[in-house]
Amino acid sequence: MKPALGARLAFSDLQLQQLEQMIRSTVWSWLLAAVGGLLCYLEYAAGPDGARVQAWFVVYGGIVAVRLGLWIAWALRPGMRANPQAMVLPIMASNQVLALSWGVLSVLLHHEGPAQAEAILHIAMVTVALGGAIRLSTMGRAAIAYVVLILGPLVLRDIWFGGSYHLAMALIVTLIGVYTLLSSRELSSALHEIQAQRRRNAELVIALRAENERSSAARRTAEEAVAARMRFFASANHDLRQPLNAMALLAQTVHTVSTERAVKEMSEQLVACADGMTDVVDDLLDITRADAGSASPQWAPLAIDELVRECCRPHQAMAAAKGLRFETAIEPCMVHSDRALLARVLTNLLANAIRYTHAGQVRVDGRIDDGRLRLRIEDTGIGIAAEHLPQIFDEFYQAGNPARDRRLGYGLGLATVKRLSDLLDLRVAVRSSAGQGSVFELHLPLVDAGASDGMGDAGRPVPASPTALAARVLVVDDDRDSLQALRGLLVSWGMDVRSASGIADALEVLRAGFRPNALVVDLRLGSQAGGIQAIEALRSSLNEAALPALIVTGDVGGDYLSAARAAGLPVIVKPVRPSQLRAFLGHAQAVRDPV
Repeated sequence: MKPALGARLAFSDLQLQQLEQMIRSTVWSWLLAAVGGLLCYLEYAAGPDGARVQAWFVVYGGIVAVRLGLWIAWALRPGMRANPQAMVLPIMASNQVLALSWGVLSVLLHHEGPAQAEAILHIAMVTVALGGAIRLSTMGRAAIAYVVLILGPLVLRDIWFGGSYHLAMALIVTLIGVYTLLSSRELSSALHEIQAQRRRNAELVIALRAENERSSAARRTAEEAVAARMRFFASANHDLRQPLNAMALLAQTVHTVSTERAVKEMSEQLVACADGMTDVVDDLLDITRADAGSASPQWAPLAIDELVRECCRPHQAMAAAKGLRFETAIEPCMVHSDRALLARVLTNLLANAIRYTHAGQVRVDGRIDDGRLRLRIEDTGIGIAAEHLPQIFDEFYQAGNPARDRRLGYGLGLATVKRLSDLLDLRVAVRSSAGQGSVFELHLPLVDAGASDGMGDAGRPVPASPTALAARVLVVDDDRDSLQALRGLLVSWGMDVRSASGIADALEVLRAGFRPNALVVDLRLGSQAGGIQAIEALRSSLNEAALPALIVTGDVGGDYLSAARAAGLPVIVKPVRPSQLRAFLGHAQAVRDPV
């Protein structure tokens, strides 16, 4: 079975696009053709060729009606709009039949008409030919046939009649026909070049899209890996801190209550191990959060001299035990930074300085230079060889610990320093050489003097009494080991302690007559309401809106922790260090019984 003619005709994408555009503009071309045919009919109908013109006009009207019907069918039937190839044969045939009908009109007009009628005839045919040639420009031979069918008989008619007028008209129409065909050819070339450029652009877009998809897939894979690592560390962080918290508190309790030297030494080692494990967990989480971009600094003015002393205090005993001099020389001033993250940076640098210094001193000093505080941590330790300096901020890299002695750390401290320094714009720098010690330098932005004066003591921690602690404490924690360990430590300090695993148990303790001076509450209490709601309920039950309360948590980020800070509650991240707990309890007592 032979395929249909329309199916056998091969058309390029550009030709199909022009065909579709031709169909879309059928209404206007139909209107032009109808008006042109009507004017010619009106001019010649009353002349000697009137009968032939009337017959022509009837046939012509039918052709125009068929063309309009094709457009209506195309407009109303989505299937035809979606398949322009199906309209090729009807549209092309109707175009050529229309052109032929105009050529037949020239043949039917045997007599010369008035000047006005001849002018209208020539203008109408030239206009129809020019419009059709433009619309058929990419069709090649079809455009030539269209123009020749209309203008050819007209030129021959003018030559047949002769005379200067008709010969001039024949010349003009011939020139217009040639110009029309040449312009159509140029337009076709331009459209084909545009189509080729569009195709090249499409190919380039496809290639770029494929490259973008590969890049996006690689980025999504990397982001998913980072997110998975974040989820793992967030989960592991909370789960690790709970037993670490219990172990550290139990070891501290044993150290407090025991009088035997061997037990005290063993408990000290347990506390040191718990602190070391806590540091590893903190470093891993800090690095992961910084890499994932989820660490958001809480910018605020702070007293750098107070923060330095606070960070140095736990390390002074370690330095003294190694026979090192520990010096600080920094004048009071206010800087703009995140207190917790900056304390983490300073703590890691101080720990490294003491760990790798076996004789001499560790010194912390600072001076103001160009609107920033240059804070230096200097030691007389083993130093760092020049070839190792580019790698010291890499994870798990330890230039001075080739044997991987865990007592010298795990190679995460300086990696954490680098990540957090970049986050806080501290511009960390190091100068060192083997055997000559090291100097780490941080640059911190100063707070304007006017803003600093208006703050008073804001940004400086409230000093707590070293001896006076809150006497009655209610502890609420759903982790049994942490709850028992924290209660045991507080009891060893001579306090009256009650404990509860949830809000209901805590309220029951209050109903039994216990009146605490302070609350220590875990942030997450299982499936019950959180620690913030527990504190609100306990304060409401006691009718003490300002009752000192402390949040302890194994989380170091997320909505829970943000909500606790937004509520104005102090937060200690597990494992709870006894010095932090004593500071809170001392402050709680000072608030209730001001001097």
